[in-house]
Amino acid sequence: MNRFLPILLLFVGSFSLCAQKATLKGIVSDADGGDALLGANVKVGDLGVATDIDGTYNIELEAGKYKIEFSYVSYESVLKEITVSAGQVLELNVQLKESETILGTTTITSSKFEKPLGEVTVSMEIVSPKLLENTNAVAVNEVLDKLPGVNMLEDQVDIRGGAGYAQGTGSRVLMLMDDLPVMQVDAGLPQWRDLPTENVSQIEVLKGAASALYGSAAMNGIINIRTAYPTAKPITKVSLSGKLFMNPKDPANKWWTSENQPYESNLQIAHRQKIGKLDIVAGANVYNDRSFMRGNDRNPVGGIDTMPNYVQAGRASINLRYRLSEKIFIGLNTNVNIGKQNRHLFWDTGTSTNPGGLYEAESRAIPIRGKYFRITVDPSITAYDNKGGRHRVQTRYYHITNDNENMQSNKSDFGYFEYQYQNKFKKLQGLELATGIVSSYSKVEAEVYGNNKFNIGNSAAYIQLDKKFFDRLNLSFGMRYELNYLNAPDSFVYESQVINADTIEGNPIFRFGMNYQLLAATFLRASFGQAYRFPTILEKFVSTSTGTLGVNSNPLLTSERGWSAELGIKQGFKIGNWQGFIDLAGFWSEYFNMMEFQFNFLGPFFQVQNVGDTRIIGGEISVATQGKSGPVSLDVIAGYTYLDPRYQEFTTEIRNGSSDTINVLKYRSRHTGKIDLQATYKGFSLGGNAIYMSFMENIDWYLNSFLYPSIRDFRNREDIRRGTFILNARVSYKYKFAKISVLGNNLLNSEYWLRPGRLEAPRNIALRLDFNIEGKERK
Repeated sequence: MNRFLPILLLFVGSFSLCAQKATLKGIVSDADGGDALLGANVKVGDLGVATDIDGTYNIELEAGKYKIEFSYVSYESVLKEITVSAGQVLELNVQLKESETILGTTTITSSKFEKPLGEVTVSMEIVSPKLLENTNAVAVNEVLDKLPGVNMLEDQVDIRGGAGYAQGTGSRVLMLMDDLPVMQVDAGLPQWRDLPTENVSQIEVLKGAASALYGSAAMNGIINIRTAYPTAKPITKVSLSGKLFMNPKDPANKWWTSENQPYESNLQIAHRQKIGKLDIVAGANVYNDRSFMRGNDRNPVGGIDTMPNYVQAGRASINLRYRLSEKIFIGLNTNVNIGKQNRHLFWDTGTSTNPGGLYEAESRAIPIRGKYFRITVDPSITAYDNKGGRHRVQTRYYHITNDNENMQSNKSDFGYFEYQYQNKFKKLQGLELATGIVSSYSKVEAEVYGNNKFNIGNSAAYIQLDKKFFDRLNLSFGMRYELNYLNAPDSFVYESQVINADTIEGNPIFRFGMNYQLLAATFLRASFGQAYRFPTILEKFVSTSTGTLGVNSNPLLTSERGWSAELGIKQGFKIGNWQGFIDLAGFWSEYFNMMEFQFNFLGPFFQVQNVGDTRIIGGEISVATQGKSGPVSLDVIAGYTYLDPRYQEFTTEIRNGSSDTINVLKYRSRHTGKIDLQATYKGFSLGGNAIYMSFMENIDWYLNSFLYPSIRDFRNREDIRRGTFILNARVSYKYKFAKISVLGNNLLNSEYWLRPGRLEAPRNIALRLDFNIEGKERK
């Protein structure tokens, strides 16, 4: 027996050694910045894992030879060959390089999953931090109007004609920052200067109905600002800019002198840094606008106050993210904005006896003057389980106090909670699931609502499923059930009667999408999405006067619904040193019980009303390209959008409230063309953009009547009826960590408006200094 014992031990030892598996582990990171890549795919045959928050992975393998593929959205894949023996622990760290193709740009907004731009099922536009910097956009809305299909009507954003102009009413485009809503709850509008342009990694603009994923306000599209995270090296950015407004085209319209020259100044500071397990992103902004528009305010002795309109604002933000473990991290983001302002809604925009003419407030206009304070606090926690699932809880507290004169003050408190679960099921051949629940609650009190207090809330559940077939076909399905409620005071009086204005309603919403890769860089897409929008408190209960216009409440206002469909094709190309894409899309949107401001002749006053059903049909072509011609690199974004926006029933009431007898929705331009380009040679850059908008055929009759002869006369000018053409140019020089830019805007000194009653700026010139300082990489 003893002589068989060594043989037996050798056999048992050999069996144990063979049964023992090898371990492959490592870190997947970005080749340029060194950042860990969360969710990168590590594939060995049919076996695959995703990296965790620190970019680490761990796979057990049988002894043998393997080919390992490392991949990540928008990055070039890397293939490695290894040989491992039983019991071996092999560490393999891999760095991935970003893909050089625009079609590979990572997006999230379309389906809540990271996807390359070429594979999304809807039309999307991407704004890079470089475009914000190059155009000296000190607020997000100042860069959006450079994008095809997106127009700004002063502070209101319109995507493909989905919204006209109605100051202060709810938006059909939802504004998000890192997937959280940033809309002022009572009015349903974003506060553009709350959004930190100094710490943007990317802005994603989704065109079309997105209510199934994001709820009521996403009827016409989404704008999602994705803030930046720290890289391996600490980064500090500082920008300082100043803008001077030149003389108007007609010297008679100049009201200012050298002593009170209109100007803007802006200071931005951003810092991003990793300290151990803590990520810190901090930013600050100081803005001062002494407008080219002058007020008409009466001083105590009855004279005219010639002080221009102004905005003075300061903002500070800090985003913190801490890793509790490899699979759990917590976050806390805070944004504070304070300021004061003096501005008017309506101006003399035609022949006037007042000095300043085109750039002076209309004599009856009441100013919006006062101070404001806004703060957001956003705690969050994200955890990854052992089955590839991600659990996220996002919360927000948003407080607003607007302390204005002339009975226009308001304050609100908004609370938001969302739980979301995501998973990419490897065993189900790439099925992607995102599902969650949402709840929000707000309290609002305002003088313009009769000093009444209102409560408004929302609860929703949603699910999003994405599946890829044959490595070419992407199918997407989304569903949401939304419950909205509004509690109004029991004593609310409407048309001399006390009514019950409480509202509660539920609504299911669906969306479908398809993207098929016909060829290597040819993507065909189709989508259909339902749309839904619950009225805002302002739309139902506002009762005020601007001095020019009376606005009455309408508690009988009902929700609007609709749908949006699109068929499009995106063709990528790469020729030598040039690459980019051409996108062609046709779209069809219908809205039922659309809410719009309508003039009530019996008042007379304006009131938000359900004006019936509308239809918008159109087409769009856009181009984005970048490349080199010799030593010169060139970036181009261009596009053209055509709209046919109509009322489905052009009733007598609607016709009488319009400035024209043709059936076209108010405050839309049928034709819009845009181009932005930038050429760079070594440290020098030369760029510019041009925008054309056709004549706004239809506005409110009230503003085009004998009551406003200045607006009517301005609209009848031959140059205005030909449409608006705006030309801007810029030049810059970068040396090491510093950059100086000179920008000229409205070079043709055109007199134009984006909405009636307010002219845009005359020719102006801006000087901007940028400093980008990188620290040493932390080991």
